[in-house]
Order: sequence, then C-alpha cells, then structure tokens
Amino acid sequence: MCINRFLLLWVYIAFGITSSKVIRMPCVSKCTCTVEDATSLTVNCRECLDDDDYQHLPQQLDLLLLTSDLTLYGRLRSLNITNTPLTRVPRSVCRLKTLTHLQLDHNRLSRLPDNCLSNLSNLVSFSAHDNAIETLQDGVFQRLRYLQRLDLSRNRIDSIGLSVFAKSSDLNRLFRIRLSRNNLTSLEPWVYDRGLIGSYHEIVQIDLTYNKISKFTNKMGLYVLCSNSIPYVYIYLGHNNIHHFIDILQGWKVDFKNVLSCFRESEGRINFQVNLYGNSIACDCVDYYLFRESFLQGIEYHLQSMLCVLTNPLTRNSSLVDGFRTPLVLFVCKLTRRCPEGCVCVQRPANATLHIYCSNRNLTVLPFELPELPDDQTKYKLEFSSNRISHLERRDYFANTSILDVSNCGAVSVSDWKEIISIPDVNLYGNNITSLPRSFLSSNARPGEKLNLANNPWDCSCDNKWMSGWLASVKNRLTSNVLCYSPRRLRGKNIIQVGGDEFCEDTSESALKTVKRDLTVSLSSVAGAVLVLLAVGVIVYRLRVQLFTKWQFHPFDRDECTGEDMDYDVFISCSLDDNLPHGNSIRLELEQRGYRICYPPRDFIAGDTIYDNIYNAVVRSKRTVCFLTSHFIERFASYFSTLICMCNAVKPVLSL
Repeated sequence: MCINRFLLLWVYIAFGITSSKVIRMPCVSKCTCTVEDATSLTVNCRECLDDDDYQHLPQQLDLLLLTSDLTLYGRLRSLNITNTPLTRVPRSVCRLKTLTHLQLDHNRLSRLPDNCLSNLSNLVSFSAHDNAIETLQDGVFQRLRYLQRLDLSRNRIDSIGLSVFAKSSDLNRLFRIRLSRNNLTSLEPWVYDRGLIGSYHEIVQIDLTYNKISKFTNKMGLYVLCSNSIPYVYIYLGHNNIHHFIDILQGWKVDFKNVLSCFRESEGRINFQVNLYGNSIACDCVDYYLFRESFLQGIEYHLQSMLCVLTNPLTRNSSLVDGFRTPLVLFVCKLTRRCPEGCVCVQRPANATLHIYCSNRNLTVLPFELPELPDDQTKYKLEFSSNRISHLERRDYFANTSILDVSNCGAVSVSDWKEIISIPDVNLYGNNITSLPRSFLSSNARPGEKLNLANNPWDCSCDNKWMSGWLASVKNRLTSNVLCYSPRRLRGKNIIQVGGDEFCEDTSESALKTVKRDLTVSLSSVAGAVLVLLAVGVIVYRLRVQLFTKWQFHPFDRDECTGEDMDYDVFISCSLDDNLPHGNSIRLELEQRGYRICYPPRDFIAGDTIYDNIYNAVVRSKRTVCFLTSHFIERFASYFSTLICMCNAVKPVLSL
C-alpha cells in the first residue's frame, strides 16, 4: 500500500515538477504533503494519529524523503515538517544537503541529533520552535557557515554548550537567534562573541526574553571584553529573573573601567544594547557599587534610563526610580538571616553600617547574635531604645559597633562600662543608672566621640564626688548635661558644676536650710492666697448690688432672721406720690413670688404716728426697701435722717 502511494507521488512530481503552482499529493498516513515551486515540500499532520500511525511515521517520512524525486534530483531547497508527534529528527533529513531552509516547528522533538544538522552545509534558516528540546550540545550547528536565522523559541532548553555559539563555531553569518520562552537560568558571554561578527549595517539580534535567567557566568573564559574589539549586538533579556545590573558585569568579569568602551555610535545607531524590560531590578545595596561609579552614567546615553525598584525596608513602600539620579544612601538591603525576631536589619553601604532596628520591641535582654558584617569597614548601628532591658550585658558585636542607642530602657546596671563607652556614639538617656564605676579613674577610661548620660537618677552623694571631675574631663563628648537627682538639695544641678564641698555638705545643716527654705516658700504661698481671696471678697461685696442687678446674683442673699418670728419679708417705704404705679407694681410682683409685703397704704395702723408705724414696720420685716425719689425726700425731709439711722440700726436698708 505504501509503495503504491509513493509511486503515485512520483507521478505527481514527474508531471508537476516544472509547475510553479502549489501541488497537493499523496502523503504519509493522515498527513498532507504539499509541493511548491518544485523546490519546497511541506508535511503537515494536523489530524490525530493513532498508535499504529505514530509507530510508522518516522519510517514513512524516511521513505518519502529518500525516494522523492525532489531529493533524488537535488531540487529540494525547503522542507517543513509540522504538527507531528515526532520526538526525534528523521534520519533522512540529515542527508538533504541541498536544503537551505528547514522548519521542524510544532512537533515533539526532545533533542537535536549529533552529526546531523552539521551535514546541511547550505542551510540558511533553521526553525524548530514549539517543541520539547531540552539542551543544545556542543557541535550541534558545526560547519553551518551560511546559517543566518535560528529559531528555537518555545522549547524547554535549560543548557547551551559553551562552544555552540562561540566564535570558533564557524557561524559567521548567524545574525538572528531566537531562544525566547525556554528554561535558561544562566547566560554565558557567547552573546558578546556573536556580536563580534556584526556591523552598523547589520546588527546581531538575540532574543532571550521570557526565560528564567538570573545568573551570568563566564566559563567560556572571555576576559577583558571590549578591550580589542567591540560587539554589534542587541540582546533582549526582558521578562527574566534578573534582579541587579551589576550581576551582568560581575558574572562576566567585566571591569567597570572597560564598560563604556563597549559602546559606539555612528549616524544615530548604537552598536550595543541590552534590553532588560520586565525584570524586577532592585535599587539596593548590591547595585550600590555600580551606581556609585558616576562615570558609568554614560551608559544611559546609549541605553534607556537604568530604572530599578527602590524599597524602604521600614515602611515597605516602593517606587520605580532612575538609579543614577537616586541618592546613594537609599541603596540598602534588608537582611533576614540572624536578624533578631521582630527587628529589621538593614545594610547601608553608603555610610558603611549595618543598621539594626529593634526599638520598642519589648526586649528584656540584648540579642546574642546579629547578621554578619559584609566587610571590615562596615560597622553595626544598634537601635535598642524603648525596651525593658534592666541590665546591659556585654556582647561580642560591641567591638564592631559605631552607634549604640539603649535610651529609655529602664537599665539599672552595666556589666562592662569600659567597652560600652569606647563605642564611638553611645546613648544611655532616660535609664535608671545612678553612678559610674570608680574604676574609670584608675583605668583612665575615655568615651568615644559622643556620650549621652542625661535623664538618669544620678546619685551626687559624697562617695560619687569624683564623677564631677571625670565628667568635666570628657565634657566635650557629652551631648547633654548630666544632672544630679539625689540628694534633694542638689537635684537639677549639673554634676560638672557641683563643687567637692557641696557633695559632702553636712546633711543636718543642709536639712535645716532645706526646711527653712520650704517653710518660707509655703508661708509665702499661703499668705498670697489669703490676700487674693480677701481682695476678691471685698470686690464682690462692693459690687454686690451691680452683681445682683446684672446677673441676678447676690452672694450675701441669705436669710439673716432665721428663727425670728417676722410678720413680713420686706417693708416697702415710698411717698404717696410714688405709690401708683411704681410702689404698687413692685408690691404686686413680689407677692406673686410668694413674699409677704408690708405696704403702708394697706398695713399702716390708723391713729398711730408715722414714726411708730415706720418703726413697727422695720422691726417686723426682714428687709426694708426705701424707694428714694424726689417726692420721698421732700415729704420726709424733716425726719429722713432719723429714719435712715433707725433703719440701719435695726435692719439692713436697700435704697432704690
């Protein structure tokens, strides 16, 4: 059956070989074979093949290719085998020396065979994308000196032999390489080697996007790149796992001083570009050593801005920035190994410190270990403030510490004072330390550049008088005044300014002076308060009528006749001319409020003298209100003075 099919194929070829049209002809089982321009053969197996078809497919393809008139007479230039379940390249393909274009796309190839493609010396273009190829071994493209385009994208390639694309591989015309969407994790400088065959007129293009590249190695041994010759190549490394620019230079062992020598420009064209779009490149302490070399900013003249992600390790806020336009002090790394729990450890190469942020972490002891220092120049900057560390114990890392902050920790003692104060910058503010060790005198101990001992309850007793002299000797290193807390007589005084006699002053005499001083202050305070109260009382009394009138408030409005049998609450004395309407209206308003009123027109007894009636009214009333008008004074001028004296002698009189 197969023989008859291929005999029929020969017939198709024999009669159509001179035609330029596309000819469909019998093919291998469940596949389509197409001949175009008598030089191109396409085998497309889109249909699903059963197990029997799959087993016979390689043999059928070999028979087709080895017995085809196209191959027998050397006419086949292009071969396309696609959409098949092939896992290996048919042996017959390796014998088609006239091929210039070979496409093996959308198959299941797991490997390109040795000593196969190298036989196709006329090959110009080779494509095997969308397969399952895992490696490119050395020699696989050997002697393909005419090869110009190579497409192996969408495979599983995770390794490439060191000499596959090296300059020694004779691929002197290979200007297009597509290896995107594979599994590469590292990259050798063969991309530089490829660029050496290029020129301004024809730039080598290498597509390595969508791999997993994170490392750059130089097992090829290519050193002093760009020193003798420059590459003409555009390398596309977008969407990989590259995290630092400097990894490329360090991995390929490129001297920073030689980097700019790789770049040239002619007629607006750049010879060398590396596209890193889509990688999460961090602006941290690793790339710090790249961006601090300001002369490298010239790279941005040839490339796009060197953008990276800047992250604050404390707030975790991130932003995309231009590395060469970002302050170097912001290039930091957050460390996790050996970092105390709950703390944040940050390496800051710009100021050569490893910063340990442990403030307000409820620590009761200092950590026993910290992240290792990256080099001898880097020192620890320790922030342990606002914790609950009662005893400051010695730690080995103190020897490599430049700043120690243990302020507001409630510390009462220090195990090794001499080592603590030898740290360049020490902050012991706001603890419960009462004295310094007397050994400071004998050992001639001296603090570092800065020392803060303020806001501690320093004991300025006679035994500690030596502290005044020692603190005075290092006062230029003290950041704040050190004040006495006890005894009470010295509280708040600067220890440096306290004389020796004051430290050892007799306590009984001092106590007496203190008592006298306190008593004087107390008596002065009490006397002042009394005077203020008396003044207020006098003022209120003087203004009692105004106060009552304006705010309806009278501080002396009280019943002075409590327990006395009075007939009236108030006696209203007025002239008959003022009775209506004024006197009567006042009476009515008071009686409506429940007051008992002695009203002369109504309550004076007929037949009694005016003096007797007034006297009886005053005596039997709690208050007397005189309605003083011109009529009142004219009518009662003869006895007005007598009435006022009589009234004031018996009861208070309110004049209206």
